[in-house]
Amino acid sequence: MLAPSLVQSQQPMLILPTENQGLLHDDPASFYQYVQRDFEGQVSQPWEGGQYGFVRNPVRFGSAIIYTRFHEGIDIRPLNRNASGEPTDVVHAIAEGKVAYTNTAAGSSNYGRYVAVEHSFDNCPYYSLYAHLSVIMVNPGDQVAQNAPLAIMGHTGEGIDRERAHVHLELNLMLNGHFNEWQSKYFPKDINRHGIYNGMNLAGLDIGRFYLQLQKNPTLTVAQFVLSGEPWYRVVVPRSPQMDLQERYPWLVQGSQTGQSWELTFDRTGLPLRIRALEESTSEPILSWVHPSPYPQNWMTKDHIRNHGSIPALTVEGRRFIDLICPSGPLK
Repeated sequence: MLAPSLVQSQQPMLILPTENQGLLHDDPASFYQYVQRDFEGQVSQPWEGGQYGFVRNPVRFGSAIIYTRFHEGIDIRPLNRNASGEPTDVVHAIAEGKVAYTNTAAGSSNYGRYVAVEHSFDNCPYYSLYAHLSVIMVNPGDQVAQNAPLAIMGHTGEGIDRERAHVHLELNLMLNGHFNEWQSKYFPKDINRHGIYNGMNLAGLDIGRFYLQLQKNPTLTVAQFVLSGEPWYRVVVPRSPQMDLQERYPWLVQGSQTGQSWELTFDRTGLPLRIRALEESTSEPILSWVHPSPYPQNWMTKDHIRNHGSIPALTVEGRRFIDLICPSGPLK
């Protein structure tokens, strides 16, 4: 089996995790796994729903159709199935790294069985996540080379059957090393089975677009890619010793690190784009700017922001999200 690659002449920063290379050959329909859609009585199976971004749950707003559900990774369809129709595609590590976590209990996560691998790019940690696996072939702590086999594709997890089997792939920033305390604070009755590798603590970048840009510019870094994202809202927060995002990703910090507060810039998905120190202080998170939109902001921001008349404001969900990144007080 040939190693999937972006550039044959040198080892690329990332490779695709399976033999399916349709993304890199301008054939997205053969690459992305379709979703089942029933919209206004019309049933369809659009491959576009397998992409990263706001690609699911369409609603009509006037003459426009807005997709309101965010999909944090890409769904790659299988190329090989056995006589029973089960996928047999091997899932490989997209880059060298260390297996950070494996979830072997299919029913304990919407991701089903999944693997998270920690990579170090420019001395910063990033986390690739491979979900809906049938068999996991590695253990936490294993060092893996690029293209090392990790698992077999499957259809474990929520909202997926054998026909729509795929591997769900993400490349993430970790939001906070204090996730366990945050989870206990807001969801005290829930059991966090996945520690800091819970999906709520991993913010995915647009990995499909990243692959395509790497194909054009193999020297592109994750930091450069993220910093090129479109700002959608900014929140000013009190400084907190439990905010560690800027320590993991110092390239997010713009200018001086000294000040009374932080201004955090996010894209629509909640991916952090900038951190800026401010001299003025604040006692609570304040929404300082929102990208203008003719559509309801809750549809545009995973319900982190809502329009209250003409004035946008953080929702309860939005405040909870900000408290994950920058805890406002002692965490239980």
